[in-house]
Amino acid sequence: MIATTGGTRVSLASDVANANGVANTLADVTGLGFNVTAGKRYKFRFQIIYTAQATTTGSRWSINGPAITELVYRSHYTLSATARTFNEGLGAYSLPAASNASSLAANNMAVIEGVIKCSAPGNVVARFASEILNSAITAKAGLSFVEYEAIA
Repeated sequence: MIATTGGTRVSLASDVANANGVANTLADVTGLGFNVTAGKRYKFRFQIIYTAQATTTGSRWSINGPAITELVYRSHYTLSATARTFNEGLGAYSLPAASNASSLAANNMAVIEGVIKCSAPGNVVARFASEILNSAITAKAGLSFVEYEAIA
């Protein structure tokens, strides 16, 4: 972890792929998360650069973590060179429920940002899914990170 102005940054140390045999199955981006203390509020921003095995393979991006008392976040990620998928007002883990329909082969970016307050300690982690079974979406090491800060 590298301290940043007012917060902390954790970078993804190695590539993480999701090519599940069941389409739209979420998996953690192992190594891309942060620990929370029960009762504290945190702001967070995940920025994940990823590749897709094919341009016809879409994805979805979310978070997971311990029991929550407050959660509001949004996500947006690549659909094409000129379009993105936007999800606003998310208030539970593993949302949205469905993947989008396409990606670029490389240089895709997912951003997940919001505020969380947990009722139990634990790890808040980025999650992702591939729209197509056995077609990999890969979060890239060195280019992907999370920045977070306790705010109350």
